[in-house]
Amino acid sequence: MTELKQEAGSAAPVKDEAVKAEAGAAEANAPTEDVNVDERVFRQIEFYFSDSNLPKDKFLLKETKSNEEGWVSLQLISTFKKMRDYGATVEGLAAAARTSEFLAVDDEGKRVRRTTDLPDSDVTLERSISAKTFPLEATIEEVQAFFEPHGKILSVRLFKTGGDKKENKAATFNGTVFVEFSSKEEAEAVVTKELEYKGEKLTMTAKTAFLETLKGQRKGGDDKKKGKDHKGKDQKAGGKRKREDEDGGDDGEKKAKGNDGEAVEEKKEYISYPKGVFVKLAGVGSEATMPNIKDHYTKYGNVKFVEFKDGETDACIRFETPEEATEAVKCEQGAETDLGGAVPAVSLLTGEEEDAKLEDIKQRQVRSSPARAPCAAVRTRGARCCALLLQDGPAAPSDARNLMIGRV
Repeated sequence: MTELKQEAGSAAPVKDEAVKAEAGAAEANAPTEDVNVDERVFRQIEFYFSDSNLPKDKFLLKETKSNEEGWVSLQLISTFKKMRDYGATVEGLAAAARTSEFLAVDDEGKRVRRTTDLPDSDVTLERSISAKTFPLEATIEEVQAFFEPHGKILSVRLFKTGGDKKENKAATFNGTVFVEFSSKEEAEAVVTKELEYKGEKLTMTAKTAFLETLKGQRKGGDDKKKGKDHKGKDQKAGGKRKREDEDGGDDGEKKAKGNDGEAVEEKKEYISYPKGVFVKLAGVGSEATMPNIKDHYTKYGNVKFVEFKDGETDACIRFETPEEATEAVKCEQGAETDLGGAVPAVSLLTGEEEDAKLEDIKQRQVRSSPARAPCAAVRTRGARCCALLLQDGPAAPSDARNLMIGRV
């Protein structure tokens, strides 16, 4: 599976200067004495609220829409991974935001917001390029420093591929980067140059052209998987008959034949999950919802599944990696985060409780029938959906049928 994963760089929205901050923003952004501005923190907080990131950042965008003025808590931002890596404090974030041309800080120094409107469409594509081949160990900061002599850099993203949800395999950097400049002219100029990085010549093109090429490659791969030629027609060799065989035979049986001719049930695949990826919430408020829980914990990593039934006070979150789950627990313990009107206790699922959870998932997968429609459970009389499925992998239908139903 190929995916684009966004990485933070330095960014600021390129907007019409006629859009101005409201009265009082200048006073609120007055420099704070005795607080040094960390350049890394400044770049990062600008990136979070930039045209490059905010429209695509569902969690942060939702936070800005939670109040009419678009304020976001600096305490919340200080919990983001990059900011924790930089050791950012609320005071340091406030000082950094006050030096920005498009951010404002409230009088108490506790909240931050944009002072310009978000663009109606993606304005980043026309001023972005793709460049390869960088060494696999290259970092965002190194790539940014390399391109800075050629224009103002708003963001750098690493193109990552090879992820496999089925095997819980994370995508990795493949040597291609996306660099966003402050203008279309800068981007067009840099792709005409012959640049080398550590002795290797770079291949550069407009990001739009790269994405079009990638789209064509993916479409060609999909047609091949479906048994079609380049014109979209079924291949003659192994055509209809082959598909019938793969479906279980001409008579439509879904069972294989044993040596004695009797039908035997095919072995079902079990998707195992590593230990240490489950986070338990005990004491969730009555107003909590599945999207609320998911949105809050997404900032710690890739939330694959949330198990939560309406009216109950406990929830279980499955992250993609143990490191993400550990980070979530570390940051949430003592954070006094309100979820639905209560502050739940947050802990890793361990020991017998974790073993029971893994075994329960395994048994549900084994019992499930792959021939059933994933939405069949939703149509069950007297039942309603009470969980949010976040995984696209093969185990999704099983999880959906067995974890998402609560009797009413």
